Amino acid sequence: MIKLLAPVWGIILLIGILPVQAQEKISFFEEHIDFELDSAYFSINGIYSFFNPTDREINQRIVFPVAVEMNQVDSVNIINLSDMHRMQFQRLKSAFTFFINMPPRDTVDVNIFYRQKTAEKNTYIITSTQAWKQPLKKAVYTLITSLPADEKNFAYPFVSKEVINDKTLYRWEETNFMPDKEFDVVLENTLFF
Repeated sequence: MIKLLAPVWGIILLIGILPVQAQEKISFFEEHIDFELDSAYFSINGIYSFFNPTDREINQRIVFPVAVEMNQVDSVNIINLSDMHRMQFQRLKSAFTFFINMPPRDTVDVNIFYRQKTAEKNTYIITSTQAWKQPLKKAVYTLITSLPADEKNFAYPFVSKEVINDKTLYRWEETNFMPDKEFDVVLENTLFF
């Protein structure tokens, strides 16, 4: 009986190891994210760039954490910009997952949009980049808001600020960026809640 089970356990272990090995080969190297904050929603609209340096096609599961429970997130839309198809996703408690098909030695850009209700503290999780074990080569973030943001509570210094009509546009740019804090937007005036 033990001799019969050994090959079965070997196959199960091999299957369990393959996705981990594949994830280590794909790199997440760049992101461009536009945040919008108004009295109703904190919206996230980003382009995330992945690279497959191998000579084989890889279908990789991506786990995308969010700062609130998924029942507080709506309008999730994920598009593979390389072939312009909408990607299916699965909701978890505080994350969603999707699969990305990576051609050999190629780059795939994925557009992810979602929104959550505006709160006194609005958080986007960027420390999950650490799971990839390499810094982002480039990260660009913009925030446009009609609400008064508490600038002293920004985790990272912005490079520019511009007032356009009744909204403020902030911009951040980073290279070789390994985030160690989340991207938080704290509101100065909590009369909205």
